[in-house]
Amino acid sequence: MLTVVPHLSTRWIADDEGQYLRTTPGTRLLASSTPDSLRRRGELFSAVLVTEEEILLLTDHLRSWPLFYAVRGGTVHVGEDAFSVADALGGRLLEAGAAAEFLHTGFVLGDRSLLRGVHQVPAGTTVRIDRTTGEITRHLERRLRLREPEFEDVPSFTQAFTEALDAAMSRLYERADGRVIALPLSAGLDSRLLASLLARDGYPHVQTFTYGLPDNAEAQVSSRIAASLGLPWRQVVHTPEQLRRAWTDPSTTGFLREASGGASLPHIQDWFAMQELTTDGTLPPGSIVIPGHTVVSTAKDEPLRHGRRVDPAAVVRSLEPWHFSLRSQPARAVRLPSVIHELQDFFTEVSLTGDPRDTMDAVRWFWQRERQSKYILNSMRGYEYVGLEWGLPMHELAVWEVYEAAPDAAIASREWYRALTEEIYSSVSGAAAPTRAPRSRERSLARRTAATVAKSTGLPQLRSRMRTVRAVLDHPLGFDALISGASRREVALRTAGGMTPLGEFAELFLADEWVPGSSLFSS
Repeated sequence: MLTVVPHLSTRWIADDEGQYLRTTPGTRLLASSTPDSLRRRGELFSAVLVTEEEILLLTDHLRSWPLFYAVRGGTVHVGEDAFSVADALGGRLLEAGAAAEFLHTGFVLGDRSLLRGVHQVPAGTTVRIDRTTGEITRHLERRLRLREPEFEDVPSFTQAFTEALDAAMSRLYERADGRVIALPLSAGLDSRLLASLLARDGYPHVQTFTYGLPDNAEAQVSSRIAASLGLPWRQVVHTPEQLRRAWTDPSTTGFLREASGGASLPHIQDWFAMQELTTDGTLPPGSIVIPGHTVVSTAKDEPLRHGRRVDPAAVVRSLEPWHFSLRSQPARAVRLPSVIHELQDFFTEVSLTGDPRDTMDAVRWFWQRERQSKYILNSMRGYEYVGLEWGLPMHELAVWEVYEAAPDAAIASREWYRALTEEIYSSVSGAAAPTRAPRSRERSLARRTAATVAKSTGLPQLRSRMRTVRAVLDHPLGFDALISGASRREVALRTAGGMTPLGEFAELFLADEWVPGSSLFSS
């Protein structure tokens, strides 16, 4: 009879029956948790439930808190990171296939981790382990799924979406109960929408902030947005030297472990800012950070709408530059044996009937299943690391449910979302939206033809590569400073050859060379 050995922190709630639950702080717990009761409530959770017959490992629709496991002998080892589980097995052995794809993606596809023998529970999934036979089955319970549209037109959908979002914000205010709600504010749509709602609703304790090098353009726009909404704003300024000095401090190794979990690249974008804001007291312990992550997806499926036939190969080609581009070799990445296997598994979860909505569904689910849940949303680990809480009002299940039933016209691009954001922002601030004019939803036939002809010459790629080199070396956040052991000239040459900063970070991370003294992958 298999038993559970937990390797979980005190953030998990344990009862006398061997059940372990992680949920949003302050959530009212049920007397007895079951898979159905947890999923029916729509709360965020990860859970380990033990019955007489089986051991159940569950994650919510976002994979809000990662859960890793391995079966060895008569024991199921369960942890919140792959490192602790691997240590229980006797050592950390890097899994070669996972590492190869990680260098192109920054995360490990499917249910594997970077460490041999250790698996993760994907988003929205229940893993069942038979306590007698040890048989492991995995079932996807809740995924992002575009259903048949339920709204007569875009205005009726917009009303339903805003009502669901308003309700999510109300729940956030109730949970915060006077604590600081912190918003990383940029010049983009997502954070501006949240800032507009915070200002409109008059929540009394808001702190917006932006970070980066002195006088960067992003900070200037963010400052104007905050001022127009009457919200407190602060810029966390750093120089490349300050950033490098803080990053190479041995204490950063703890952040690397927690922010990675052993399955994804640590999300470091606001790492320095969060340390500064918590150290100086701007964000007291328990403040709630609400980054602008949203279910509203970009239209990466747009090129597929012009093809005669949409098959798995066409879908993969549309995914390549979006998910497999850290080394600018996406076609090579998707030919890796482990990636082929995981893509085959993915296509069992979606249906390609030729209907454009099914195509949108497939592309957007892969985004949510992989990069969104494993890298973007895993950035929440950084907030937890410095003693903060977090909220994702634009990813609540009720908001998902409205978005899933949206008419095609609303979600074929982000122009509907742009219009909604600018309308709310302007109504609250009385100012025009500080953004560029919206682009056309789709490229014309003439533009697509011209792009195809130009591509054959190689000149657009060369110009794009040179622009990328300039963007990396002069990045407003200065993150080229974290490419350890490389001069600016070396960074420029590698970037010109197709390497991206995230690709550089992935190499350094796996080699235990990103932060001096780190030994995450030592046996």
